[in-house]
Amino acid sequence: MATRNSIECPVCREPPATNQQLEEHLVTTHTKRKLAKFIVAETTVQTNEDVSE
Repeated sequence: MATRNSIECPVCREPPATNQQLEEHLVTTHTKRKLAKFIVAETTVQTNEDVSE
């Protein structure tokens, strides 16, 4: 029987609580500022990768 890897929050690298969806974890655990900083950082990395290719 195949097993699925547990989902990990991309912000804190922790799995959501049992029976908690990732979206709910993001909304209840992380502030808007923390989520915005994460998105900006990821976008910057992706943009820099596109330029260097």
